[in-house]
Amino acid sequence: MKFPLNLPRVRIAGFTLVEMYVVMALFTFLVIAIVALQFFAARVYTLAATKLTATAAGRKVMNAIRDQVREGGVVYVGIYNPTTATFTNIPRGSLQIGNALVVYTNNPNNPNTTNLGTIFYMNQQASNMCSVVISNGTVLTATVANNIVVYITNYYVFDAEDAYTNTLTTYENNRLIHVKFQFCQWEYPLAGVGGGAMYDYYQLQTRVAPRIINY
Repeated sequence: MKFPLNLPRVRIAGFTLVEMYVVMALFTFLVIAIVALQFFAARVYTLAATKLTATAAGRKVMNAIRDQVREGGVVYVGIYNPTTATFTNIPRGSLQIGNALVVYTNNPNNPNTTNLGTIFYMNQQASNMCSVVISNGTVLTATVANNIVVYITNYYVFDAEDAYTNTLTTYENNRLIHVKFQFCQWEYPLAGVGGGAMYDYYQLQTRVAPRIINY
C-alpha cells in the first residue's frame, strides 16, 4: 500500500508575538488602574473617617447644650473667668456675645431655692471648651477640669439672637442661643501632632430656644 508523499498541513490557531505584547500591556495597565483605585478609596475613607471623628465630640456637646438650654429655667450669655471662677452676665444694652453660657435649672432670683446650673465656657489658655457646675453662685471645684471639646479657636462661642439671627442687646423672650465651634484637627492622625503635621479646620453651629422663660 502506497501513501501519498504530499500530506496536507494542519493549521493550528495561535497568537503572534505582537498580539502577546499588546495583551500584556493592557493587563499591566488594568492592574495599575485597580491598585491606584484602591489607594484612592483608602485615602478618601481616611479623610472621611477623620472628619467624622473630629466633629463627633463637637456634635455630642452641642446636643448636650441644646438639651440643657431647652430644659433650663434661666439662660444667660456672659464672660467666665476660669482663674477667679466668676461668671458675669452681658449687661442690657450690650451685644449678647460671650465666651460662656450659664444654664440654671430654676430661677436664680428666687431666694427660697438652691440655684443649680451649668456653665459652658471657652478656656482661651487651653483652647478647650469646658463646663463647670454652679450652685448658688459658687463654682464647684470638683468640676473645674471638665474639658469637653478641644482645639477650639474662636473665643466668643455663644450669642443670643432674635428670629432673624440678629444679635440681641436685651434679655427678651423668644430669643435663640447661637452656639458656634470653630476648631482644628490634624488631617492625618497617624502623622502626629505638631510641626509638620497637616491640620484641617471645621465649624459646627446650632441655634436653640429655651422652652421655659423665667427672667
